[in-house]
Amino acid sequence: MSVPPKTEYSLSSIVGGCKLGIPSWQKRLYEQYFGFALSVCFRYTASREDALEVVNDGFVRVFRGIAHFQEPDDPDLLSKIFMSWLKRIMIHTGINHYKSAKRRAERTDTLSDQAGEASFRSPVDGMAYTDLVKLIQKLSPAYRNTFSLFAIEGFSHEEIAKTLGISVGASKSNLLKARKNLREMLEQLNE
Repeated sequence: MSVPPKTEYSLSSIVGGCKLGIPSWQKRLYEQYFGFALSVCFRYTASREDALEVVNDGFVRVFRGIAHFQEPDDPDLLSKIFMSWLKRIMIHTGINHYKSAKRRAERTDTLSDQAGEASFRSPVDGMAYTDLVKLIQKLSPAYRNTFSLFAIEGFSHEEIAKTLGISVGASKSNLLKARKNLREMLEQLNE
């Protein structure tokens, strides 16, 4: 079952080809959803290179697990359900990337945590999404992941704690510190 180039195929056909493990269908899926996956991974990484690594690792997980993906009975829901499934895989891959980097950093004692408290005001009105993502990427991995999961993905502190393997208190503290750091970066931009 080969795929001719430059032809439109339904998501159902692409998923079906991927379930059979056919590389040309996997390539089509990768190309079609690469931008979406990259936009998710940017929120959990410090650089474009890291985001690309997470995207590629995420797609490996997608291709390994796609046989278990259940297509809905309603074909109109397929795209929404698939994108939600893909997004979840990319988020978890990004978090695993973070945990792996954290373990490496802890072994070499290069992580340092700065304490401090502040409240968050929102001076981001009128700021472009890409500019905000660039600021988020400047946060430490712990702060960046907690902030992204809470503020962007809508996770609760309990869900963040479970996902990242930290306490609820650490989640709250990381969020507070992330907001403080973001506020300071925004104030510097506004000066």
